[in-house]
Amino acid sequence: MRLAALLASIALAGVANAEETSTTPYVILYQVLSPVQTIGKYDRLVAIERIESKLADVKPSAIRVTIHAKSGAIAVPIAADGVVRFPATDALRSENPPVETNQPKGSLAFIVNVALKLSDPARMPWADIEAALEQVRSFYAESRGAAAPAISGIEIHFAPGAPAMLTIEGKSERLLMADSAGRLIVTRDMTPADEKPVLAFSRSPEFVLPYADEKK
Repeated sequence: MRLAALLASIALAGVANAEETSTTPYVILYQVLSPVQTIGKYDRLVAIERIESKLADVKPSAIRVTIHAKSGAIAVPIAADGVVRFPATDALRSENPPVETNQPKGSLAFIVNVALKLSDPARMPWADIEAALEQVRSFYAESRGAAAPAISGIEIHFAPGAPAMLTIEGKSERLLMADSAGRLIVTRDMTPADEKPVLAFSRSPEFVLPYADEKK
């Protein structure tokens, strides 16, 4: 089971039609982004902000989000995979401008995920991964307390469209292929510490998330 790395989400209000526009106050989205500041305290972790539609036929490229600040409209850039860098500033929080989207009201979610920082996109010693996962555990203990999940490994995401694989290098080698969505999971029991394993990627991952098995 994929780790529920979802830290916070919110249904953004949207444009019902060209004549009737619904908006969301900026301060609400600012509050959703509060975990980003906490994640920034950990040197081996990074926050990934994403916007996605609850409607299966809506791709991120079709989504438009605009902050109507007093200084002028701010278009929020959204990547093809939904990754976004939402401007989170104290000045905008104080102003609290309306945030508008071109999607139906309640159809969008703003998500913040905690991910591992990739110091080398080609190779990752498992010892470095364990150090990052220890920071993930600390972060979840701080933000979730007793509800923090038990982490058992990592979930690697490659951009879809081309084959991706990794080799677990140790006393022996093990080759793993990503699925059609570019997703691949490596658990702790696949990487014995005494072998000092290293993960070697066939191409750079987009991001690496912590993973928890629901059976644990």
